Amino acid sequence: MKILCIADSLALPGHDNTYEDTWFYKLQVAFREHVFISFFKRSITTEILITEGGGDASQPNTGADCLEFYTPDVVVLQLGIVDCAPRLMRRKGLLYKIIQKSPSGVQNVFYKVLKKTRKRSSTNADVPPHEFSRNLNIYLDRCVKINVKKVIIIKICTPDNSFVQKSPDILDAVRLYNGLIDKLKEKYSIVTVVDPLASNPKHIFEDGYHPNPEGNDLVFNALQMEISNV
Repeated sequence: MKILCIADSLALPGHDNTYEDTWFYKLQVAFREHVFISFFKRSITTEILITEGGGDASQPNTGADCLEFYTPDVVVLQLGIVDCAPRLMRRKGLLYKIIQKSPSGVQNVFYKVLKKTRKRSSTNADVPPHEFSRNLNIYLDRCVKINVKKVIIIKICTPDNSFVQKSPDILDAVRLYNGLIDKLKEKYSIVTVVDPLASNPKHIFEDGYHPNPEGNDLVFNALQMEISNV
């Protein structure tokens, strides 16, 4: 069985996690009879699902690198925090583009001023709710088309207080986007939703979000149960 796992930095080593601490490594050890394929990249959003890789010259950037090129039996998705996180400004906006083209010293001044004059807002999220839902629906339609047996979606993790202090709107954003994920299991019979890191601040790392080794164990346990039932 081929299992394609797509995730942002939450599935990667770092923040004192070794590779052996990650849920992805633990799954490979537990299910040596299966083939595990990883598509992990820091700071990615659900847009990767519909843009990464092309099909042919007439259909470039279809997202085939995240699905069709592998024809998996099972897909595991751990995405969403980068989509929904409140920002000081929209990364697709003109102001952000101007700042990015400025010298590093000028950028630092810009950001210091913005942090004093603005608060992080959900209206500046990288991927608005309707686009988040659209991206996942397009991807799941493609999963159905190629007969994927199961898509396991890991809900967006509940951050701890240190994260909330920096971004007070984050809890509402997580609830909103997780609600959109819940709707997917009503529409698609192949979708299973797991929430192993819900309201478990002791399992979140010092940056307020990335799970530590114990948190990775929680994710592994949830995924192990679902994969065993395929």
